[in-house]
This record gives sequence, structure tokens and C-alpha cells, in this order.
Amino acid sequence: MNALKRNFAILLLTLTGTLVYGQSASVSPSRLYFNAEPGQTQVRRITVTNNSETPQSFTVSFADFSSPGTDGKTELADPGESPHSASRWLSASPSLVELAAGESRDVEVILQLPDSPEAAKVVWATTLVKLARERTQPPGLGEDAMGFGIMHTFQFVIHVFQTPPSVTYKDARILAFEDSGKDEDGKRTVMLHVENTGEAIIDVAAYLELTNLRTGETIRERARAFTTLPGHSRMMNFNLPENLTPGNYSVLGVVDYGDREAVIAAELNITVE
Repeated sequence: MNALKRNFAILLLTLTGTLVYGQSASVSPSRLYFNAEPGQTQVRRITVTNNSETPQSFTVSFADFSSPGTDGKTELADPGESPHSASRWLSASPSLVELAAGESRDVEVILQLPDSPEAAKVVWATTLVKLARERTQPPGLGEDAMGFGIMHTFQFVIHVFQTPPSVTYKDARILAFEDSGKDEDGKRTVMLHVENTGEAIIDVAAYLELTNLRTGETIRERARAFTTLPGHSRMMNFNLPENLTPGNYSVLGVVDYGDREAVIAAELNITVE
């Protein structure tokens, strides 16, 4: 785990879309979802693009990850280290991608589940796409010298989620919803803390709805999207609109994690001066 953290610059990713390193390379999508039954094999694809003006090579490998805090950050782990490890069942074809300038190529990410009870639960991992450059100096010149072979310079991290069709129970609860006062920039902030209490991975859309208690005017803020693993929680801070009319407000924190029935909310009252 420490070696993974030490040797590579990890690119953080958004909920969906394309991962970009400067303008020299990109990988899409940023997440892969599988829904295989134990004993099945499924294939998903990622696209690697060389946006530079010179040929580039990329290697594809796998690692597990954890999300230990409440801020959604990912920590890589060695394959098989996590009890929810999916990396041991993943492979790539090809695992070495050589691209000319401006070229794109699809890579198959293959999930092969064993027909065993351990494959009947939700598991997750990461696909690591690393830009590789040939070393240009002979080996044996000291620890910091470059030698022949492959030198990894940076990597893209694609999150991989596997949920068997039999795992359908989704549930969540709001652990806290409170007025946090003003942040470092002087903006009024409220905090929403959500826990995944189900068995499946949930994709959450959380938002605020503010109602002026005197006028009845309602403002709905833009939703924030995030993913929460089973048994994990996520804390989100929302800045209130800066142009609120002074007065008393009801603030509703809404968490939507599925269909119409999968919506929970908490309320607090605040005063804007």
C-alpha cells in the first residue's frame, strides 16, 4: 500500500467523465460498473487516448482501495488486502498499450468471478493506467539513476464496482445535519453527514431546499453527487446562497439514493441577518 502511494502521483476523479493529465493523455470512463453473478465473466472497456505529439506507452494493472474517512478520498491498497477485494479477479487486454500521437485505443477490463460464496457480495477495486517511458541510462549507476526498462511517471485511477444482481438492499440514514457557521471564506455553511446502511453501493444526489418562513419563497440548491460504499459514510458541506434575504429559514437537507422511495431528509432552522 505504501509503495503504491509513494511511487505514483494519483489523479483524483469525478463521479463520471474523462480523466485528463494536463493535455498529454486521457482515459474514459472514470468508473466501471459490473453486475456479474458468481461464476460469470463480464467485460467492460476503457478508452486510452494519447493527446501528445509523440508516441506514448501505457501499462494497465489493478489494485484495491479503501475510503477510510468521511471526505470521500481513496487510499490504494495492494491486491487482496481488502476484504472487499475485486482486483484479484480482474485482468486487462491488452495490459500494455502503445499509442502513436493522437491515437486512441480500447482496453478490455475483464472480471472473472469464482463460483464461490465470497463472490456473492459487493466488491470493488481500481484499474491503474500508467504512462510508461523507457529508461535512457544503463543500470547500476546508483539508486537515483535511470536504467533500461520501464519508468512509470503518473497514473490514472479508474474505480471499479461489482454488485451481484442478488444484492439489492439499499438503505441510508442521515447521521447529522447542522449549521456550521461561516467557513474560512466567510460563507455560511451547513454540514450533511450520510451513512450507507445497506448492502449495495449507493450513488447519492444530495441538495438543500431553503424556505423563507415569512414569505414562503423556496430556493433549491444544485445537487451534489457522490458514491458511498456499504458501511461507509460521507460528510458534505454546503454553502448557503450569498444573496439570501434576511429572515428566518427552514433548511431541508435531502438525500436521494435511488428511486422515489429512496429519499430521506432532515430539517433545521436558521436565521439570516
